[in-house]
Amino acid sequence: MKKLLLLLLLAPMFSCSGGDDEINECTDSELGVNCQDADYIKNSDSPYVLPWEIGKTFTVGQGNCTDGSHSLGQIQFAYDINMPIGTKIVAMRSGIVVKVIESFVDLESGTVGLVDEANIIKVKHDDGSEAQYVHLTLNGGLKNEGDSVDQGEIIALSGNTGKTTGPHLHFQVIQPLTECEDTDPRENFTWYSCNSIPLTFKNTSEHCFGLLDRGLNSEGYTAEPY
Repeated sequence: MKKLLLLLLLAPMFSCSGGDDEINECTDSELGVNCQDADYIKNSDSPYVLPWEIGKTFTVGQGNCTDGSHSLGQIQFAYDINMPIGTKIVAMRSGIVVKVIESFVDLESGTVGLVDEANIIKVKHDDGSEAQYVHLTLNGGLKNEGDSVDQGEIIALSGNTGKTTGPHLHFQVIQPLTECEDTDPRENFTWYSCNSIPLTFKNTSEHCFGLLDRGLNSEGYTAEPY
């Protein structure tokens, strides 16, 4: 009996395996979880790394499934990361650069720009999904369209362009085009509506339900070696 009690005390307090026969429990759930029904991959199995340099720590200004601008569809599983203009951004996953916009000037403090005036870099992965890094600084795209990038490689500089209330990085990964829905009812016309996907990251602390907002995790998340 003593041995059994000892084993129980030493057993892990939570699991994020997400397997069909296992309960997805996590200490994050005690703090508050926005996306209760989302299918997050256990972070140790994730193909993604945090989009900033190893050793750097940043807090989440806005996480997933919030009442703010991250509520539905393409931005439901987006993150807003508080960071100064000019912070180096790295590729979360290897891929090909498919879009670079970098001609817009950073906004003055206290002003809000237009949604279509955000500098951005997009990277398509080998499974067809696409990472989008938004609000980059002027000339903040450090790669050209068609370039191959490796996971962890510096690809951009953060900024304060577009519809933003302050310097930060907005990023998300969009599902492969083959999984998107054609929402244009007209014959011979196509308009694909693609959703973002839940993300976890293999090089930071446990986060079974995605990265938590700074109100729930004021220490933020540190990019660790992987």
